[in-house]
Amino acid sequence: MAKNEVKWGALLSYLLIIINSLYGFLIVPFILSSLGEAEYGVYKTISSLSSALMILDLGLGGTVMRYIAKFKSDDRKDKIQSFISMALGEGSIICAGLIIVSAVIYALIPTIYSEGLSQSEIGLAKKLFLLLAVNMVFHIIENVLNGVISGFNRFTFANGVKLIRILLRIGLLFVIFAFVKSAVALVLIDLVLTVLQIAVEFIYINVNLKTKVRLSFKNWDKEIFKESFKYTLLLFITTIAAQINNNLDNVVIGAIRGAAPVAIYSMGLLIFGMFEQLSTSLSGVMLPTVTNILKKDESGKEVQNTIVQIGRIQFMLLGAALTGFAVLGKDVIALWLGEGYEDVYIITLILMVPALLELCVNVCLAVLRAKNMLGFRTGVLFGVTAMNAVITIVGVKLFGYYAAAVGTALSFLLGSVIIMNIYYYKKLSFRMINIYRRIFSGTWLCLLISGIAIAVSSHFITGGWLAFIINAAIFCAVYGITMLLFGFKKDEKKSFPIIKKFVK
Repeated sequence: MAKNEVKWGALLSYLLIIINSLYGFLIVPFILSSLGEAEYGVYKTISSLSSALMILDLGLGGTVMRYIAKFKSDDRKDKIQSFISMALGEGSIICAGLIIVSAVIYALIPTIYSEGLSQSEIGLAKKLFLLLAVNMVFHIIENVLNGVISGFNRFTFANGVKLIRILLRIGLLFVIFAFVKSAVALVLIDLVLTVLQIAVEFIYINVNLKTKVRLSFKNWDKEIFKESFKYTLLLFITTIAAQINNNLDNVVIGAIRGAAPVAIYSMGLLIFGMFEQLSTSLSGVMLPTVTNILKKDESGKEVQNTIVQIGRIQFMLLGAALTGFAVLGKDVIALWLGEGYEDVYIITLILMVPALLELCVNVCLAVLRAKNMLGFRTGVLFGVTAMNAVITIVGVKLFGYYAAAVGTALSFLLGSVIIMNIYYYKKLSFRMINIYRRIFSGTWLCLLISGIAIAVSSHFITGGWLAFIINAAIFCAVYGITMLLFGFKKDEKKSFPIIKKFVK
């Protein structure tokens, strides 16, 4: 059952990526044209600001997932019920703190954006922030419930709910925008869907998992609380770094350069977000599996093999996405967004290239979580995030949004790639150079050949969506054939029945 949950959970994750990609390519331009560049820029600026406040979540959902998986692995299922009650109690305290902080920021919005936004835009920003703050409070509770479901290894249901949510969001968007084209309506849709998601997950946990979800401040296990709180604190600091890296750019650009540049930069972040999801969707379901492997794998050899196996799949996808975008990206952006968005191509490439090396081995993060060894990584991320903040704030004033992209890229390269790979080697004895060699083996040559093929074809086949589809089809065909010839390893061909039949 656990293997099936990981398999189907991962497949649903990739289906989510496809739906989210279609949402980004088809729905976001529709929203942008409906709202206008200025209102959409305000929406993205304030949504980035509110998302940054999600650091107050303290990574509670990740803590719940980790400890429920650990209790199940250690056969201490009797601890699960009290731990969930304790997590909901912590979540309630966090929600109270979030409300206080949100009230302060709400009062400061006119001051923060006095230079970048007009008076009418500031009025809209305050309305949006108020609704987004309410959504954040509900989202903290939803994170706890999702952590419970994921900790029980029920990734099929967890990702199925997310899939239904995005489909409902698209449907409601078209219905409501037919009557009211407003950023406020867009935020209200998300708020309603969050409440519905909480209700569905609450029922599933109580009925299907036969686990009571009750808020309680009594009978807390002090030892588990102390241990889990340390883990939560490390996730909290990690989340601070992640939120700054993800949202600082838009906030700073909006405050210094105005709403219109945010609309351009956010499109680069949107494409980069899709790129990241190709990796995190698979690694995100690996924590329970890694926890079980570590319990019986003293040498660490099986874990390293797992990192390579998952890493190869991730590189096959990420490498194809990066290669295809590098060659055809300019044409796609011109067709998708039109004139005025040419800079999105450079912004996206700056973000993609250094992230590739980190995303291919991010199953290592599941190992750190399972071993409760997040301390060093947390310190590293905090340090490089501070560096990113300085580069972004100073650079945006001088060079515009390009500086924000460079700051984020450098933080990826220094922290997540160079320093962390040295740490994995020193502390976990992971032979990272060998791991990368095994991950890239065969696939890099297939990507090179496929990239050259579409570089040549796109030189002759030009103009319009039809030309893009033909070039993309050529890339997929060449990539698929070369992978079958010398990209896939023997065990990989055996693992995929379709490939096995095709080879025969």
